[in-house]
Amino acid sequence: MSTSPTVLYLRFKLRVPPDDLFGHCRQAAEKIASAEGLIWKIWLAQQEQREMGGAYLFADRQAALHYLNHPIVQAVCTNPAVMSVDSQLWDVDESLSAITRGPLQDLRMEEPVVTMAGGR
Repeated sequence: MSTSPTVLYLRFKLRVPPDDLFGHCRQAAEKIASAEGLIWKIWLAQQEQREMGGAYLFADRQAALHYLNHPIVQAVCTNPAVMSVDSQLWDVDESLSAITRGPLQDLRMEEPVVTMAGGR
């Protein structure tokens, strides 16, 4: 299983415009923010096509796979307003992403620098 950062792309085809659901998503966003291994999520919508989704960056593939069983994801999948769900997992190439300014700089934590009083 890949230990590199992983992007999860989730897309929901809806019976209603995304704005009808986004108005109720603040609590969900707070729960999603605490998902294990989640680094960030970007919320996506196509109003006219009645689609919503998200691009998520996880620390690794295992965390992304685990998230697919998260109660929030399951609640959306079983919501009567949702017609279909599509998910894809993508491994991240960190070296090329760094060249194109991908926001990955904080993924690999370096040893903390400890400064003691008196300069020692």
